[in-house]
Amino acid sequence: MADIAYIDDDPTEFMALAEQVEKDRIAGFEYDESAPGTEAFEAARGANVWLFDFFLVAPTPDESNEENGLSLFQKWRASTKGPPITVVVSSDLRKAIGDPLGPVQRRHVIAQQQGVEWIGEKTEETIRQVIELADAAKVVTDKLKPHPVEAHAFGTYEADQLCFDVLGAPRDLDWSNNVQRQIDRARPPREVLVTSGPAMARPIVGWLLTHVLPYPSFLLTDSQAALRLGIAPASFRGLAAAVGNDKKTKFRRMFVNCRYEGPLAAFLGRRWWRAGIDDFAWQVSESKEEYRAALQAMASGIPFDWLEQSEPVLVSDEDLVETDEVADAKDCVRVVDEDFPASVDPAWVSIAAARENRLLAAKVIFEDRGLLSEAE
Repeated sequence: MADIAYIDDDPTEFMALAEQVEKDRIAGFEYDESAPGTEAFEAARGANVWLFDFFLVAPTPDESNEENGLSLFQKWRASTKGPPITVVVSSDLRKAIGDPLGPVQRRHVIAQQQGVEWIGEKTEETIRQVIELADAAKVVTDKLKPHPVEAHAFGTYEADQLCFDVLGAPRDLDWSNNVQRQIDRARPPREVLVTSGPAMARPIVGWLLTHVLPYPSFLLTDSQAALRLGIAPASFRGLAAAVGNDKKTKFRRMFVNCRYEGPLAAFLGRRWWRAGIDDFAWQVSESKEEYRAALQAMASGIPFDWLEQSEPVLVSDEDLVETDEVADAKDCVRVVDEDFPASVDPAWVSIAAARENRLLAAKVIFEDRGLLSEAE
């Protein structure tokens, strides 16, 4: 059953990239200037995702009055009591948005500026992400049970619903309470619309896209999890591949339980429960075996690169996106920009990089600025 409403001047082109099971999820509508989006809008009222092509009509020298995906979205939005998750796509996204796109890990910033949840090129990867967004909306709609607030269009929900029912955190493990605390620190939306299921899902999914997945939070990337185990990111990926879904031993079972499998679990790459990884590291360190030997045994003898830095951190690039490079904190400074949520820890860049790049230097936090002027 279709739960994604897609409007384009030629929807067949993008949909041709999808597998058949994905095509069945997408209701494509050809944009008609004489009746712009009327049929599509009626069909889209219950959709989990609205998907718009940016260029709904062929560009002309004077594009000022032409309808585009963003302007049509605003019209649809004004005609509802709350839109669902919305994505804008284009074969020429750079021209459509008018700004440098930057890395995909910061794509949410551009999407927010346009008033939508996500933007993407017309690729198979974008189709996968759109499907995952629709799946996430369905999970929120099915699992979250808000209590309506009298005389308002919104309601509130119990915190454990978000943690355990929606995000899928384990309920009965030693670290389950820590997950709840960490989710609360990430400032999830406290109120959601109750006018429709897809409208209710939008703030929760938007929060995951903008506050959780792009930054270290209660969820960790492979590289972030590696640092907490004291191994290089490549070694962590080797460990994860060796363990797979095998739960035959205590430590393997604990490790598998750390893998996040909730909404948007693969949207920007695999994620791990931070509380679970920390508990796993502690449990292994407290075992009868020496820590390194116990961890190595889990990986079936695959050699590890152990971190030797006294305080290892992941080095970010000039876009403030973390890389696999590991450095000692004493050789780095912390940086943020205006798009970093207040609840997120700053990124790290090398002191040398910040000294050479004025834009990076301007993003160094107050406490670390003195390090830039110290003699090398």
